[in-house]
Amino acid sequence: MIGFFACAILSYVLGSGKVTSDKIYGAICVYLLFGYAWTFAYSLIEEVQPGSFTSLTSIDAHDLVGRVMQMRYFSFVSLTSVGYGDIVPHSQLARTMALLEAMFGQFYLVALIGRLVGLQIVHGNPERGRD
Repeated sequence: MIGFFACAILSYVLGSGKVTSDKIYGAICVYLLFGYAWTFAYSLIEEVQPGSFTSLTSIDAHDLVGRVMQMRYFSFVSLTSVGYGDIVPHSQLARTMALLEAMFGQFYLVALIGRLVGLQIVHGNPERGRD
């Protein structure tokens, strides 16, 4: 469901037409939705391969909500490339996913958000278009 919403909003954002603040807000929403998608991917990895992540705080094996909350934190820390180190991917799959998320987060911000903001500045100033 998250993937569907992200794709639907992203198709609006990348659609033709003038770049408005709504498109920029949509792109930011997609960024956040991708963070939540990675959250559930990490939770699934931990469910299938227990011990894929090590943490300073322990979560009970049957506490699904606690695990999802912990993986949400890890996902957004990875997506923004902050990497505090209090939750560490231990298995090879978890490390690969964390690496891919960090790379995606940086490329998304640089390529899409930067481009949209630049286009909004160009489209928003009619004097610039005449130069």
